[in-house]
Formats: sequence, structure tokens, C-alpha cells
Amino acid sequence: MDIIENKKKLANILKRAKNTAKPDKCIMCDKPQTSFCKSHLIPQMVLKTIADDGKLLHPNALIGIELLDIEKGINNAGTFHFICRKCDGELFQDYENPDKITTYPTDIMMAEIALKNTLLMLSKRNEEKEIFNIVQREMNGFTNKEILDEIQGLDIQEYLDDLKLYKQIIENKTKGCFQVLYWKKLPYIVPLAVQSPIAVYKDMSGDIINDLYDMNPDIRMENLHLCVFPIENETIVLLFYHKRDKNYRRLRHQFNSSSDEQCLKFINYLIFAYTENYFFAKSIKEKIEFDENMIKLSKESNGNPNLGLMDFQEFYTEYIPVSMDDIPNFLSEEYSLQKAYK
Repeated sequence: MDIIENKKKLANILKRAKNTAKPDKCIMCDKPQTSFCKSHLIPQMVLKTIADDGKLLHPNALIGIELLDIEKGINNAGTFHFICRKCDGELFQDYENPDKITTYPTDIMMAEIALKNTLLMLSKRNEEKEIFNIVQREMNGFTNKEILDEIQGLDIQEYLDDLKLYKQIIENKTKGCFQVLYWKKLPYIVPLAVQSPIAVYKDMSGDIINDLYDMNPDIRMENLHLCVFPIENETIVLLFYHKRDKNYRRLRHQFNSSSDEQCLKFINYLIFAYTENYFFAKSIKEKIEFDENMIKLSKESNGNPNLGLMDFQEFYTEYIPVSMDDIPNFLSEEYSLQKAYK
């Protein structure tokens, strides 16, 4: 079967999964819906800043899976259908405001970002659940699907708990809920747009923050929220967490005692090591696609090769993970769009 046929088959599975995964009601206002808003994870005004002729490149360009498209138009970049148009228009007004997005974040702004991140992850988990159901039903693709179902169930419950928490902060206008780990306004446009929750495995010294291999249902993974927002002629870089998440205290001290250059290097590393919720400008396409360490990092899972699926030989071979110093720092001025298009 050729690539085109496989693409069509994959597209069909994804479309069916998306349709089946859509809820009957808006998860925020609980009102029945026949259609849902096309919500953008990253604000469109941010995406437009780095788009070339309305187009952006997706992480698939780095991963190199031929079945997946690597280019996205702004209208379809990082979207999900999970809430109604009214809620989408009202819930994110503070941080999606052009006058506020470049200012130091308030608790409401951070709660809105965290809420949208959580909605995206809930939408993804529901779609993944339906994809697994289709694959199991039509291809008998899993021998241990009950384990997958259990893991997904735990994830979904955690996200629902987070959703309730962030919604309450917004509704009650609660202050002092979040800890800003890093905030910086860079005087140039970086070629990346990012918004994502990430459960960081190790800190800057290599010490474990979240033990991602601990399957104890009582252990909750703690998320950071990472944003890189290029706007007009500058870029906002933001990293924060909810104060209940004590595991990040040591990382906060590390950031406080590190230079901006080191902090930006580490944040740049987090983007490529932990999330796919980013888009990048065509100006860095070749650097991303052909840099050996970038390719290597895209195939790591928490420092292990082949997405964590090591074969027998690799198990007995010492693997040296990619570090933050091994990859280009796309948050540095060297890669700014002002320099790229001079």
C-alpha cells in the first residue's frame, strides 16, 4: 500500500475518532451543543506573527513521519473542538487581549492559559481513546488494551480535576495561585510559537522532578505551563506552575540563580523534548530538519532512544541523551526573524 493510500486510511480513522469523541454538551457551561467552536490553543495573533504567507510548520517536519502533513494554515493550526462558541469567546479574554498578552501575567491570565491547555489535553485524550477503540475493533491492534484504558482513565480524571480548579480561579478572581518560574520580554521575534502543559522529568541538574515511570494511581504528575508568544516586534517567554505543585521548587531556585541565556536554553530544550504543541517559521526549517541532535531528541522519550522502546542491543549500550547545549537555541537572537529576513 503506498503513502497516499495510507494517508487516506489514517485520515479516515482520525476523522471518525474526532467525531465520536465530541461530547454532547459544552464541558464548561454544560449546555447541549450540536456543533463546537474551533478553538485555537495558541492565539491566532501569535501564529500570524511567524507565519509565511499564512502557513506554519508543524513538529511532524522534525519527526519525519511521511503519513503526517508538516505544513498548517493558521486557521487549522493547533485547534480543538471541545467547547461552545460563547465559552470560547468569554473564557480567554484576558490573555488573548493584544494589550495584555505582552504584560506581566496576572493570576487570571495564567488560569486562562492553564484552562485552555487542560481543555486541549482532555480533547486529545478523548480522541486517542476513540482511535484505540477503532484500531482494536477493526485490527485487533492491542494485546493489553485494558492497561491503556486504565492509564487514559487516570489521565482524564486528573485533567477534569485541573479543569475545575482553574475554572474556580477565574470565576472567583482568586489571587496568589501561581508561581512564575520565568517571564521575559525579548526585543526580537523568535521563529517559534508555543503553548503547552509539560510534566518535566528532570531539572537543570538532572534530578528527577516527576517520576514518569511511577504507575501508582495516587501519584499525580505535576505540570508546568510553557508559552512562547512572538507578538509584533517582540516575544514573550513565560513558564509557570500552580503553587500546589511543590516538585518545581528546586527548579525555581535553579532559574533564579541562572543567567537569562541558560534559562532560555533550558526552555528551548523543554519545547523539543516534551511537547508537540508548537509551530515554527519556515526560516528554520532546514536547521530543524537536518540537525542531527534535533532529530535524535525528537526520537527520545525522557532521555531514552526510540521513543523509549529500546531493543535488546540498545538496552546494554550506554546511551547519551541530548542535552540543552547540544541543540540550537531558537529563543536566542541569532535565530530571530528580523535576522532571517534581512
